[in-house]
Amino acid sequence: MKARSRAGGGGTDQGGPRGRAAERGRDKLAQALLAGALGVFVAVGISACNTNPHAADVPPPSTVEQQAGPGQTPDNASSEHHTKQKPGIQLPNTIQVQYATTPAFQDLTHHIVLWNASQAYKAEYAAAYQPLSAATPDLKRYWTGAGYQQAHTWAQAWIDTKHQPVGQAVLSNVSVESLNAEQASVGFCEDLAGVVRGDVQTHTPGKALQERGTPGDRIVFTMVPTGSKGQWQVTAESITKASPQCPPPTEKKRHH
Repeated sequence: MKARSRAGGGGTDQGGPRGRAAERGRDKLAQALLAGALGVFVAVGISACNTNPHAADVPPPSTVEQQAGPGQTPDNASSEHHTKQKPGIQLPNTIQVQYATTPAFQDLTHHIVLWNASQAYKAEYAAAYQPLSAATPDLKRYWTGAGYQQAHTWAQAWIDTKHQPVGQAVLSNVSVESLNAEQASVGFCEDLAGVVRGDVQTHTPGKALQERGTPGDRIVFTMVPTGSKGQWQVTAESITKASPQCPPPTEKKRHH
């Protein structure tokens, strides 16, 4: 196992074919049609201000009062662009995070840990959509120590290279591998076959981050309670690339 490092594909070619005026006209028409076809997938030009209208897949523990940052509430902690409050962190609508199967909750503490793990994962993705710095309030809220540095470095790399992850990440085989009053370990499989490297400047998608039909990565969060009611943070994140524990989801599950 090693520190998290997702490999991304390259961007698309910027140059176009040369030729007669009619050929250039056909090229422009083809490009316009391609842009239209990609419009739904890329949403509004890969914008950090556009938010996913769907609620988080792991519902917040109803009996737990989540602690929010200054000027935030548990319902809008990830973005100031909300017009309607939804539970959990709302990601930009160019990236979605879904569970192949929604995790089952054994008890309240189990639910709390899974909830915080879900929000930490989404906060990491949301940080990659910032214009300059990945140091968002949510990243600081759900990550700490070496874990925070790992997540920040990953998200900042997207920002610095002017790319963003676009598409749908599918999580499966979620399990709380250990849990006590002082520390928890949450593992899950991450399938990124539906996520591509989106170019912020050209608004075009590049290669997929994972070849479709291949095993996904096994991610493990080490988490500790903060002392605030219902709040846990990720202190370390490890990854096993193309893990045998993570067979590719079926198409039915991918669109679940």
